[in-house]
Amino acid sequence: MSETRKFGPIVLADGYTRLNAFGVLLGGFSIIPLLGFMGLIMPFLLEEVFRIDPAIQGRLTGQLAVLQEVIVLLLMGVVGAASDNFGRRVIMVLGLCLVGFGLLLYPLADNELQMYGYRAVFALGAATAPIMYGTSVQDTPANRSRGLFIGFGAIATGLGILVMSLTVGRLPEYLVAQGVTPQDAGIYTCWCMVGFAAVVAVMVRLSWRAGRVAASEPREPVWKNVGQGFSEAVRNPRMTLAYLTSFASRGDLVVILTFLSLWVVQDGRDAGLSTAEGLKRAGVMIAAIQGIGLLVSVFIGRFVDRMNRVLAVCIAFTVAGAAYLGMSMIEDPYVNIALVACVFVGIGEISVIITGNVLLGQEAPKARRGAVVGVFGLIGASSILCTSYFGGIVFDAISRTAPFFMMGIVNLIVAVVALYVFFRAPGMSAQDVRNST
Repeated sequence: MSETRKFGPIVLADGYTRLNAFGVLLGGFSIIPLLGFMGLIMPFLLEEVFRIDPAIQGRLTGQLAVLQEVIVLLLMGVVGAASDNFGRRVIMVLGLCLVGFGLLLYPLADNELQMYGYRAVFALGAATAPIMYGTSVQDTPANRSRGLFIGFGAIATGLGILVMSLTVGRLPEYLVAQGVTPQDAGIYTCWCMVGFAAVVAVMVRLSWRAGRVAASEPREPVWKNVGQGFSEAVRNPRMTLAYLTSFASRGDLVVILTFLSLWVVQDGRDAGLSTAEGLKRAGVMIAAIQGIGLLVSVFIGRFVDRMNRVLAVCIAFTVAGAAYLGMSMIEDPYVNIALVACVFVGIGEISVIITGNVLLGQEAPKARRGAVVGVFGLIGASSILCTSYFGGIVFDAISRTAPFFMMGIVNLIVAVVALYVFFRAPGMSAQDVRNST
């Protein structure tokens, strides 16, 4: 038996080193924020680089985003399955190269057709990188430390997004202040991120584990691996539950990041406030939600490592469901009770993310973990589309807080399913979890 290795309080899976663990956390700090850069820089590119008429900027932004999501949906399962055959590191480096190449070309587009083409190149990388990061987060820790490691990963990603918004988000403004034209400032900012993508790719190459996770297992055709990612849900009710958590937790994020701002801005407008004042209040509420999530993520991860993971999912989704239903009852987002509600929503949001991912990693067979994480991401991406569509309908037709009520019900349904699975097929006991490798 190989010697047990630890990375701080985290027990590592067999074959993984402290360098591997540090590299994966550094990936969370850099890779996910790198992918978010496109949304951050897009308004500046449309206005200053592409000189697009403001009247069609919304349409173009939406269509480009849909193109990217469709490509991601089509490739997520395939990418995860391919990594089971070839290893996570090589696929991640390839994905980062595609992200960098897309960012190199994108600001040079001369027309809409080129914008779509170059965005498609970026989308190929965007379909690859998050799946490889998510799978590596599952591979690296021993099962008994999976919740804690995922909690640290959530902190790393949150800090990376914060640093990205405070530095790269202000880079075009800084370059213009130094005498660079706005058009060149947008191009140079994108190219700075090309260099950043190259640095991250080198970091992954040097620190991530090479080769297949289940090297002793025979390789299966990629298409067969994808099918097995879906068939795991048929064979294992706990995997079905894990996939349901992906659908619900991704929908939660849509409601928080999209409909909360819209609700606050429209209520502010009705009260005579400007859009800028409404956005400021929405920013405070979102910061409260995300901030409390960062503060409690490690504690939740440690909690999940000490109990049955199906029961943990049931508790987390009950808390989240109650929090979203409570938020839907807030009549005025500008009163202090709304900020209190944000705290509970933040705790619920991070709880469902961590517990769902921990259950997924526990139940996914090592030889097919990439395919399973790919399907997990695919279901989450489909949830983004569904929640955006139906959330918009209930927002307009029922009330501005109706999307929160909708997701409250969705979360409680998952909690009920988790309770059913707990009594019928609970899986590893708390003692088994604490002793697992």
